[in-house]
Amino acid sequence: MTDLMFGSSGSRLSVGPNAAEPADSSRDARKRTRVAQVAFLIGLMLGYRAAFGTLHGWIGSPAFLLGLGICLLAAAWLGSRGALVVIIGVALIDREFVLGLPPSVETGPTAGLVALLVKLVLAGGLGLVVDSRRRAIALNTALRREMDFREHGERMQRALVASLGEGVGLFDAQGRVVLANQALADALGVEPDELSTKKFSELLTEESRRALAGAAPNGGERRSYEVVLERNADTLLLVTETRFEPSGSRDELTLRVVRDLTERLVTERRQRDLERELQRKQAMQSLAVMAGGVAHDFNNLLCGVVGNAEIARRKLPPDAPPDLERCLGEILSFAGEAAQLSKQMLAYAGRRSLAIQALDMNAELSAALRLLHATVESRSQLLLELGEGLPEVGADRVQLRQIVTNLILNALDAMEGKRGTLRLRTETVRLDAPSHEPYGVAPGSYVKVTVSDDGRGIHPEARERLFEPFFSTKGAGRGMGLAAAAGIVRAHRGWLGVDETSTEGTRFAVLLPVAKESLPRRSSSPSLLITPSPARGVLLIDDEPAVRLVTGKMLSELGHRVVTAESGRRGLDLLAQQPSAIDLVVLDLTMPEQSAEQTLNQLRVVRSTIPVVITSGFQAEDASTLLQKPNVVGFLDKPHTMTSLEMLLASLPRYSPAS
Repeated sequence: MTDLMFGSSGSRLSVGPNAAEPADSSRDARKRTRVAQVAFLIGLMLGYRAAFGTLHGWIGSPAFLLGLGICLLAAAWLGSRGALVVIIGVALIDREFVLGLPPSVETGPTAGLVALLVKLVLAGGLGLVVDSRRRAIALNTALRREMDFREHGERMQRALVASLGEGVGLFDAQGRVVLANQALADALGVEPDELSTKKFSELLTEESRRALAGAAPNGGERRSYEVVLERNADTLLLVTETRFEPSGSRDELTLRVVRDLTERLVTERRQRDLERELQRKQAMQSLAVMAGGVAHDFNNLLCGVVGNAEIARRKLPPDAPPDLERCLGEILSFAGEAAQLSKQMLAYAGRRSLAIQALDMNAELSAALRLLHATVESRSQLLLELGEGLPEVGADRVQLRQIVTNLILNALDAMEGKRGTLRLRTETVRLDAPSHEPYGVAPGSYVKVTVSDDGRGIHPEARERLFEPFFSTKGAGRGMGLAAAAGIVRAHRGWLGVDETSTEGTRFAVLLPVAKESLPRRSSSPSLLITPSPARGVLLIDDEPAVRLVTGKMLSELGHRVVTAESGRRGLDLLAQQPSAIDLVVLDLTMPEQSAEQTLNQLRVVRSTIPVVITSGFQAEDASTLLQKPNVVGFLDKPHTMTSLEMLLASLPRYSPAS
């Protein structure tokens, strides 16, 4: 059987290293007293023997009573065993003197036997009484010590149970509390008085009662199960119970240890969410890297498509079939859409540089709505809840409007043709630790834009993939709208996500950081008139064969002399071989083996005044470092058209070759 007590009659508790010293000192004192008593009795017996003759001469036979007194004193001090030894000693002394006295009734055998019996009865009886009393005193002392020990053990038991962080309770066969600590009452959400009046099962939900009524463990064995409280369904408890029958009792008791798992479950759930979010972000990052690489190569291929189509279109004879003109036009149109898709992929990858300005969110939202006015009004009822006095946000105007436009168009598509309600809301929010953690942004002030619809909502499986590139819930969608918007928002150090979704609609939210200081608005560059460009010798350095081929053709069509190189090193060799024949270098921003910056520095060593145009599928801001270097005169975006190439060359002044 299980013994609930922390101590037992067979063990003793000692507190501190000097706990046994008083008992040892008491035993030593009693031993010294006993030795002194024995020595004193021996002295009395020797004195009795030495003085008996004199005393008997003075008082006669009553002198024998002195020996009886010694026996009684021995009985009182030493008990029955000590009295017996002294009686024998006194009897021998008496016999020694009786044999020396004249025969008489008082000294005869009968008198000696009677005297011995009297000593045995009186002194022996007194010794037995003393022994009994001493045993009673010892038993009482031991009993008091045992009671004190048990009381101390019970106090320790209650103190230990009360100090436990987990709830501990002893329950009878009816499920009522026999013994419990405060932690159990706290875990069960009741007061101690209420705990003593209710059964354990009455505090649980119906499902938890079934778990409680499951197969009970055998005596001494344990089982664990989880229960939920009736009063608080959000609280989950782990109960470990042991059933046993205490010694000497037929009543069955159950010891239950209750541990609150709610906080641990919340922590584990939060950790799982963070891990899932981390995995999602890592996957998104990998996709972003891939999308950036694909977009870069895609732009290079588009250069070949667009350039060849434009060259073919310009060389069409006047009597060419109209279908051929239309086909070339469609090729250029589709290539333009592909170029926009490529830009969205770059935006998702975070490779579209930002022209950050201090912008009024409400004004930018209103401007986007003006462009979408006809579409919005024909498909929904628009409700605006624009906050007043919003701080400015630091954002790129063009890309901010792209975000808003994507979210509005997605909300309209979610209504699936029915005229629903489109709600736009702006407000200021403050994210402090740890409330900023779910958004993955730094603490601070943000302007929040919320776009809500009353469509059918988003399926949970689709919700996990909303911001993946090329994933779309619409049959005709390319799956880059939300992905590009997410990339743009990340580049702004903000957050874009589903704030709420159900069968009654979806609510997207955007958080953009408040501008720390007022930034000047970017002024638009005046449009340039295309004027004929003088013929130049152009060195085209690009690692992509399609770009070299078609750009070379386009430059030749515009009347320029073209030399191409597949790497920076080859371009340097060509420039060194014919320095006077080259007036301009067109240099690709990203190339293997040798970077554009290294190539540019080496070009200036060969020709310090050679003008250079940087070309890339990324934005001009991605090449801002190179564009600030001496003799870098322009930037050519990929995929470039014949018109954009002609405009760039026309804007450049005439450079004379180096002497």
